[in-house]
Amino acid sequence: MSFIEHRLGRTHFTTKGKATDRLPVIWLHGGPGGMHNPNGNLFSLSENRKVYAYTQLGSGRSSDLSKRQWRISTFVQELQALVAAWGLKDFHLMGGSWGTTLALEYYLKVRGKGIRSMVLQSPMLSAADWQQDANRLIKALPKETQRVIQYCQAVGATDSMVYQDALALYYSRHVLRRPKKLKAMLARKNPRGAAIYQHMWGHSEFSATGTLAAFDQTHRLQDIDCPTLIVCGEHDEATPKTGARYAKRLPNGSFQEVAGASHAIWEEQPTRLKARINDFIQQWD
Repeated sequence: MSFIEHRLGRTHFTTKGKATDRLPVIWLHGGPGGMHNPNGNLFSLSENRKVYAYTQLGSGRSSDLSKRQWRISTFVQELQALVAAWGLKDFHLMGGSWGTTLALEYYLKVRGKGIRSMVLQSPMLSAADWQQDANRLIKALPKETQRVIQYCQAVGATDSMVYQDALALYYSRHVLRRPKKLKAMLARKNPRGAAIYQHMWGHSEFSATGTLAAFDQTHRLQDIDCPTLIVCGEHDEATPKTGARYAKRLPNGSFQEVAGASHAIWEEQPTRLKARINDFIQQWD
């Protein structure tokens, strides 16, 4: 177990693989308020390069954050501190879900310095786009489930059992299509991270009510000069249609859809995702 101390706190990280002539990878987990998995499938990328992943401040084994620090700029500063501590000059930057939000903000902050390429998996680059996609996906759920979601959100009953059941159904279709893994994910305890998630995002994946509710950086996609791959799952809540639209707005963007996957592609189709990422980043090593 490894930690880095910096001016914002203490960050828990994992690195695997050996330094080679291929550039290292930095992976940014989802959330906000999520955690990295030290034994996750993403480390399969470390066969011929070093891979770094970490748990953002305020969650898991990383140190606490005061509520006033629950904002994007804090996590950008944390990543800057880690890149410096690891001594990385050039690397591939990757993220999933909220991790893509952070990747984009980091790129803009440092003006692309050191970033040879980016992989944005299941991106959240506009809360309005995300909400619009979620509303459309909810309309495909049973009518009773739709009514439960609408009523519970209207009266603030998002902690009710019926709402949690509706949430689980949506997640089983568009977040993680593996029943045992989904059950484990929903049962995982991370109270500090959950508080950050609710503050910044909301009570569920399909309800953007937190401080990120007005987030939209799609107008900055034209400023991303490095080669950038956007990947979405076939059944992803970050829908392939939206992901493909983002890719077209990037000066050097491309898009890939992973069949048989939803949002948690590393859990559902790790071999396919690994192949797509390796094929892409090897061009830019």
